Amino acid sequence: MLDADSLYTLPVVVHVIHTGTAIGSPDNPTDANINAMLQGLNNAWRKQGSNFGGVDMKMQFQLAVRSPGCGSTTGINRVNGSAVPNYVSGGIGVNGFPGSADQVTVKNLSRWSNTDYINIWVVNKINGTDVNIGGFAYFAENNDAGIDGIVMNALFVNGVSKTLSHEMGHVFELYHTFYDDAFETNCPRADSCDFYGDRVCDTERGPITYACATAINNCTGSPYQISDPAKNYSVLNNYMNYTDCPWMFTAGQKSRVRATLLAFRPGLINSAALKPAPSSSPAIACIPTAVNGVSPYYGIERVQFNTIDVYSNTSGGDRSNYVDRTCNQRTTVYKGQSYQLTITGSYFNDHTFKAFIDYNNDGDFNDVGETLLTDYTSTATTSVLIPSSGVPIGVPLRLRVIADHPTQFPPLYPSACQLNGLPNDGAGQIEDYSVIIANGFVQSITSGAWNNPSTWDCNCVPVSADLVTINAGHTVTVSQAMGLIECLQLIVRTGGNFTLGTNGSFRQQKGN
Repeated sequence: MLDADSLYTLPVVVHVIHTGTAIGSPDNPTDANINAMLQGLNNAWRKQGSNFGGVDMKMQFQLAVRSPGCGSTTGINRVNGSAVPNYVSGGIGVNGFPGSADQVTVKNLSRWSNTDYINIWVVNKINGTDVNIGGFAYFAENNDAGIDGIVMNALFVNGVSKTLSHEMGHVFELYHTFYDDAFETNCPRADSCDFYGDRVCDTERGPITYACATAINNCTGSPYQISDPAKNYSVLNNYMNYTDCPWMFTAGQKSRVRATLLAFRPGLINSAALKPAPSSSPAIACIPTAVNGVSPYYGIERVQFNTIDVYSNTSGGDRSNYVDRTCNQRTTVYKGQSYQLTITGSYFNDHTFKAFIDYNNDGDFNDVGETLLTDYTSTATTSVLIPSSGVPIGVPLRLRVIADHPTQFPPLYPSACQLNGLPNDGAGQIEDYSVIIANGFVQSITSGAWNNPSTWDCNCVPVSADLVTINAGHTVTVSQAMGLIECLQLIVRTGGNFTLGTNGSFRQQKGN
């Protein structure tokens, strides 16, 4: 996937882990404060305001409106964490910080899929303090789904603090500008900016510094270089520094962030978390089991199929042998067309791969033509021809992809419902997605009602994923009795007519 400098809006969910206090208490910030924090984040990343310098990152963030279970949500979850040992007194701990609560235990109280949402946990303290640490976050590549996301100290949840802008940089693989590959106590190496320091060449290397009034860069012995001449900003004004005046990202940081998005967090781009809950889901199928549990070596690293593009970890890194992505990871394909399916195994280890589509939506994968792929390799690829007939139109169907530990040679292939693996290495993963088949291009052949198949050249009723044309001389009518009528795009040719009757309801998806 190439970066065309498109504007990306990515879904976030905020989990407020309070201590049983009322909303508006120091550890339980109001919705208004949370929204102000996100607005500040968007201002920083989109360079919105007179003080902001550097570049527009062309990325912005929005509270989710769809939950993982396909319900509606405000994107803000509030959970009482007072029952977690040490949480009230010590807050959340990093790397087993003594006297603080285990971070996995805290995050287990409320965590959504890190491939579909950016998780932000708001906590009362970090490593025992509610003052000195504003937040922390995790990088994207090989991330642990159990902890991936951002932790924010509740006192920094407002429209003034730049902490979230900084931590979101880490989510997309930005190092501190003073990063030196060790303990950030020395000057970064200067011999190769692509491979050392913060791996960005237009951020001047320098020491940790806290004051923007600092004149001389102790790493170079010279005054700090100006990064943004219009604002007279230097690396001291960079969000990834530790100073009191962060106002900018550089073009090099933007390139690194967007490369990270496309390589390691592509699922956020097409996540349906920012769309209203769907009206239907695929038929229920067997819940997969694994004979030998999760593995640190095997699983599904990436699935690519039409608009689906999801990167994740091993079954151990995802903390599950089975992940149901059918709610938020959906794609529309057209009957009679071919689409490439690619499944990459974790760490490019050889896996036993299988893939299925439940074309008749009966909850199993046993019918003729439903097996898409069987392979033993590190990356499995096949061309999937969508049937031209005999399949439901406009209905979510279950795409099941499997990557398992090969266990032996010749390989023992997993079934659609069970993984194998070995006791010492564990088993791989099964992931489910939604595929919606559409007619494609539908056009009128006569005047008539929208819901009358004889009005259209497909002898069908157009669905929400169809591109619909009303030709010259034809009048197509939508009435109240039809309910909500949807299509991807409606074109009315000159001389054609689209009539929306009294209280009729129509929605065009394209451009929404």
